[in-house]
Amino acid sequence: MLALFAPCFFFSCGRAADEEKSIEVIPIGEAYRSPSSFLNASDCFTKIRYVPLETSDSALVGDRPVVWIVGDRLIISSDHGCLAFDKNSGRFLNSIGHIGNDPEGSLTLSGWPNAAAGHVYFSAGNGRSVIYDVAGHFVGDYRDQEVTDGLFGVDTYDYLNDSTTVVHLPATLDKPDRILLYRGDSLLASYPSHGEPVSPLSGNMADILKMEMFQQEETGRDIIYLSFRDSRKNALLPSEQIFWHVGDKLFFRETFNDTIYQVGTTGLTPVRRLDFGEMRWDRKDRYDPEKDGAIYPMDVYESERVLWLRFVVNLFDQSEWEVYNALYNKESGEVKVASFGEGLRDDLNAFIPLQPSFSSPSGEFAQIIQSYELLEWFDEHPWRDDWPEEIKALKRLTEEDNPVVILME
Repeated sequence: MLALFAPCFFFSCGRAADEEKSIEVIPIGEAYRSPSSFLNASDCFTKIRYVPLETSDSALVGDRPVVWIVGDRLIISSDHGCLAFDKNSGRFLNSIGHIGNDPEGSLTLSGWPNAAAGHVYFSAGNGRSVIYDVAGHFVGDYRDQEVTDGLFGVDTYDYLNDSTTVVHLPATLDKPDRILLYRGDSLLASYPSHGEPVSPLSGNMADILKMEMFQQEETGRDIIYLSFRDSRKNALLPSEQIFWHVGDKLFFRETFNDTIYQVGTTGLTPVRRLDFGEMRWDRKDRYDPEKDGAIYPMDVYESERVLWLRFVVNLFDQSEWEVYNALYNKESGEVKVASFGEGLRDDLNAFIPLQPSFSSPSGEFAQIIQSYELLEWFDEHPWRDDWPEEIKALKRLTEEDNPVVILME
């Protein structure tokens, strides 16, 4: 569903000042100047569980898998397809969707979930998506009423509740960054998202000098760099997470914007500001590669206890990327920043470092890791043997086995 290349809200000075006083400020820049050597799992979680996914001929997980938690199921999307496993046992349950030209087929099985409805959406092309439930049954289809026309950015999809789809569209030459809410095919609301009122870049391919696509080695993230003839540059990260859920609330952050908003049916309500200090990237410098010495947030994962931010410095040069994890403890107000490469030290089990890639509305974090990576870690730490039985059992995996999902809460 990620579609690549695809009346503004204005606040009076008084209203903006009132909002600034009322929202929570998280001092990321201050913590970045004095980073920690590592982050501890106990700062975020009280329980860590390992779920080996059943391996069979009908349930093979491919490369670069993505994990979602939907109810009591783990949904795994990869280049081999979309598969559902039992969250408690890891038992394979069913496949979801198929690639094809028939009415129930799609172009790809890399989609997005509506966890409230228990549905998964896959792009079928031409602004149409097919919808399946997590048991693998075809539910129907969804048609975009509006898509981005031109090389402006990424169209991103999420949900507000079990019946409401949320779409973020980037600014174009005549339209602002905006949020659209749909119930079925009916438009419920449309409002600007506090991003650019119009794009300063042309969406015309003729104005692009060079287009480069990379996979960043440390994070595995795909990056698309667009270099324009006027020396400006843009970077697109198709997988960055600008929407996330906590309970029944949907949150949103505009790219190159340090404010976090709650999504509503009538607009966005500011709730937090990520204070990057001197590392803030001013919007006027957004497309200037010479100004790239700032923090660019990529993902936010959140529970009632913590907010986890993943960010990069040196966005415009993938060979110089510096990636960090930041943890904000909501109870103490403490912020810690450490290098992405260190992961989250598992001081609960003294096991492999953690690197969540998903958080559910209930505050459960998830990570998917290949079996061979776990086996390599065991080989590199042969002196340890006092782990819980659940971890010791992982030693019996083989390199050909399906990945393991790590659940943290």
